[in-house]
Amino acid sequence: MSIAAGILFVLIAIPLALVTVIGLPGTWLVIGLAALVDLIELSWRDGGEPIFGIWAFVIAILIAVVAEVVEFLAGAAGAKAGGASKRGTFGALLGGFVGGLAGTFIIPVPLIGTLIGAALGAAGGALLGEMSRGGVSLRETVRPATGAAAGRVAGTVLKLGFAIAILIQLSIAAFI
Repeated sequence: MSIAAGILFVLIAIPLALVTVIGLPGTWLVIGLAALVDLIELSWRDGGEPIFGIWAFVIAILIAVVAEVVEFLAGAAGAKAGGASKRGTFGALLGGFVGGLAGTFIIPVPLIGTLIGAALGAAGGALLGEMSRGGVSLRETVRPATGAAAGRVAGTVLKLGFAIAILIQLSIAAFI
């Protein structure tokens, strides 16, 4: 039964990892699925061994935490790379979060809405943060805002990479 459970895990985990692109917590969904598979497998085989093991979960959780930090800070890093002040950097951080949530509902196109919302939110947040300093022209805010948008998109792509890494790591653990 363990091989069947492992195959089923992989087939369900692939789309769960991919939902990371639309702003859903794909990393945590894959980990949750692995825990569910272990619970079901253990309940069917009294006294049996778990499919994944504790170290597979520890590694997956550590990767997921790093992914969250990278995604959260990516828009701010992009704004900073574009020359943003502290206000612009904070604005990109806050704007990327708010924009991602808003984009999911305002642009109800899977994958696209959240990504566009997060990028525009990060750019808008950086722009507003820079403009709040006073004495800054709109032209001077373009580079930090563009950097924030690019950073936010890069953060989402990086988080997808982390989700795929967790998927691979847990898939290997399921068959070892």
